[in-house]
Amino acid sequence: MRIQYPGILRQIIRELLSENLQSHTHEPPEGSWVENVNPQCKHFGSKGQVVDVNSLPGDAGTTVKYLVVNTGDNFSPGDVLEKTLDQIMMMDRGRIE
Repeated sequence: MRIQYPGILRQIIRELLSENLQSHTHEPPEGSWVENVNPQCKHFGSKGQVVDVNSLPGDAGTTVKYLVVNTGDNFSPGDVLEKTLDQIMMMDRGRIE
Protein backbone atom coordinates (compact mmCIF):
# COMPACT_ATOMS: atom_id res chain seq x y z
CA MET A 1 0.00 0.00 0.00
CA ARG A 2 1.41 3.38 -0.99
CA ILE A 3 0.76 6.42 1.18
CA GLN A 4 -0.23 9.35 -1.02
CA TYR A 5 -0.26 11.99 1.72
CA PRO A 6 2.84 11.48 3.87
CA GLY A 7 2.60 15.04 5.25
CA ILE A 8 -0.82 14.35 6.75
CA LEU A 9 0.32 11.07 8.26
CA ARG A 10 3.42 12.76 9.69
CA GLN A 11 1.25 15.48 11.28
CA ILE A 12 -1.12 12.93 12.84
CA ILE A 13 1.76 10.95 14.31
CA ARG A 14 3.38 14.14 15.57
CA GLU A 15 0.18 15.20 17.34
CA LEU A 16 -0.23 11.79 18.93
CA LEU A 17 3.33 11.78 20.22
CA SER A 18 3.51 15.41 21.36
CA GLU A 19 3.62 16.16 25.03
CA ASN A 20 0.79 18.27 26.41
CA LEU A 21 2.24 21.00 28.56
CA GLN A 22 0.28 22.26 31.55
CA SER A 23 1.01 25.04 34.01
CA HIS A 24 2.20 23.93 37.43
CA THR A 25 2.12 20.21 36.55
CA HIS A 26 4.01 19.63 33.31
CA GLU A 27 6.25 22.54 32.36
CA PRO A 28 9.28 22.36 30.08
CA PRO A 29 12.55 22.59 32.02
CA GLU A 30 15.23 25.08 31.06
CA GLY A 31 17.38 23.65 28.29
CA SER A 32 14.55 21.67 26.67
CA TRP A 33 13.47 22.28 23.07
CA VAL A 34 10.10 23.72 22.06
CA GLU A 35 8.19 24.70 18.93
CA ASN A 36 5.41 27.28 18.54
CA VAL A 37 2.40 25.31 17.28
CA ASN A 38 -0.19 28.12 17.32
CA PRO A 39 -1.13 28.82 13.68
CA GLN A 40 -2.72 32.16 14.67
CA CYS A 41 0.57 33.42 16.16
CA LYS A 42 2.98 35.47 14.05
CA HIS A 43 5.80 33.34 15.49
CA PHE A 44 4.19 30.05 14.40
CA GLY A 45 6.86 27.50 13.51
CA SER A 46 9.57 29.11 15.61
CA LYS A 47 11.76 26.58 17.40
CA GLY A 48 14.20 27.04 20.21
CA GLN A 49 15.74 26.15 23.53
CA VAL A 50 13.99 27.14 26.76
CA VAL A 51 15.95 29.76 28.70
CA ASP A 52 13.37 30.71 31.36
CA VAL A 53 10.02 29.58 32.78
CA ASN A 54 7.84 32.20 34.53
CA SER A 55 4.56 32.20 36.44
CA LEU A 56 1.90 34.68 35.40
CA PRO A 57 0.48 36.99 38.09
CA GLY A 58 -2.39 35.66 40.16
CA ASP A 59 -1.50 32.04 39.44
CA ALA A 60 -2.95 32.53 35.93
CA GLY A 61 -0.54 30.15 34.24
CA THR A 62 3.01 29.90 32.96
CA THR A 63 5.07 31.43 30.18
CA VAL A 64 8.23 30.08 28.61
CA LYS A 65 11.04 32.13 27.07
CA TYR A 66 13.03 30.37 24.38
CA LEU A 67 16.05 31.25 22.26
CA VAL A 68 15.05 30.92 18.60
CA VAL A 69 17.27 28.79 16.34
CA ASN A 70 15.37 28.96 13.03
CA THR A 71 14.22 31.65 10.62
CA GLY A 72 10.73 32.83 9.72
CA ASP A 73 9.02 35.98 8.47
CA ASN A 74 8.73 37.37 12.01
CA PHE A 75 11.59 35.69 13.88
CA SER A 76 15.31 35.00 13.47
CA PRO A 77 17.99 32.94 15.21
CA GLY A 78 18.97 34.67 18.43
CA ASP A 79 15.52 36.16 19.15
CA VAL A 80 14.09 35.40 22.58
CA LEU A 81 10.33 34.81 22.45
CA GLU A 82 7.94 34.41 25.36
CA LYS A 83 4.84 32.23 24.94
CA THR A 84 2.17 30.67 27.10
CA LEU A 85 2.24 26.88 27.34
CA ASP A 86 -0.82 26.45 25.13
CA GLN A 87 1.16 27.88 22.19
CA ILE A 88 4.13 25.52 22.36
CA MET A 89 5.01 21.85 22.46
CA MET A 90 8.17 20.11 23.52
CA MET A 91 10.28 18.52 20.82
CA ASP A 92 13.42 16.49 20.36
CA ARG A 93 16.62 18.37 19.50
CA GLY A 94 16.90 16.19 16.40
CA ARG A 95 13.80 17.83 14.89
CA ILE A 96 15.44 21.25 14.66
CA GLU A 97 15.94 22.00 10.97
